[in-house]
Amino acid sequence: MKKINDIEYHDIKEIAEIFHNRINQDEIRNYFESGKIKGKKIDNDWYSDEIGIKSFIEILKEERAFTIGPLEIDLSNIRMEGRILDIGGGGEGVIGQFKGKQVVSIDYSKSELEEAPDNEALKIIMDANDLKFLDDTFDTITAFYSVMYIPINDHKRVLQEIYRVLKPGGDFLLWDLTIPERSIEEKDIIFVIMNVKFKDKILDTGYGVKWDKIQDANHFIDLGKVVGFEVLEQQEEKNIFYIKFRKR
Repeated sequence: MKKINDIEYHDIKEIAEIFHNRINQDEIRNYFESGKIKGKKIDNDWYSDEIGIKSFIEILKEERAFTIGPLEIDLSNIRMEGRILDIGGGGEGVIGQFKGKQVVSIDYSKSELEEAPDNEALKIIMDANDLKFLDDTFDTITAFYSVMYIPINDHKRVLQEIYRVLKPGGDFLLWDLTIPERSIEEKDIIFVIMNVKFKDKILDTGYGVKWDKIQDANHFIDLGKVVGFEVLEQQEEKNIFYIKFRKR
C-alpha cells in the first residue's frame, strides 16, 4: 500500500487478497490493462484507490457474479455468550462489531484483519486449520460467512479444531452459503448481499466466493456429527443457512 496526498493506493497483490485470491493477480493485472480497474502505475506497478476498487467490484458483480439478495439477517436474538472466537473475522468483522471485547477474531490474512473496523475485539493472524489455543478455551465460536472461503477438503479439519477449543456445552454458530452445482457458464462467482441487524445496529454488507465447489447445510451437519457435535438448530433461506452446534 502506498499513500499519496492522504489517499491509500493498493497494489495488485493487495487487491487479490481482498478477494481472498479467488481472483488471481494475473486476472487483476488484465483488468487494469483493460481499464476495468481505474488506477495508476507507480514504480511500474498498478495501484488503485478505494473508489477504483469499489467500482471494479460493481463491474465484477455485473459480468461474473450470480447475485443473491438483498437478504435480511437479524442477529438480535442469537445468544453469543462468554468468550467468543470468530473464525474469519477480518473484512467487515461483523461479530467483532456487534460483540466487541468478548471477541477474539482470527483470519489467515493480515490485510483482512487490518481492514476490519476498529473495536475492542482482539485480532490475531491465524489459520483455522491449526488453532493456536488450548483445549476448551472458548464459550462460543462463530463463523459468519467465512468457512465458504476455506477449501472443502479442509472443512473437517477446521470443525475438528473448533470442537477442540470449544468448552463442553459451548455453541458453534455457523452462517454460510449454499453453493449448488454451477449452472451458468459465464458466472463463476456467487455473491450474496445482506442487511445484518443486531439490536439498534444495521450493517449493509455482501460476500462473494468463487463458484468452484458444492456445499450445503447437510454437508456441515454431517461433518459436525462426525467430529462430535450435536445439532440444536438449523435454518435455511434463499441459498443461505444458519446452524447451531453444541459440544457435548
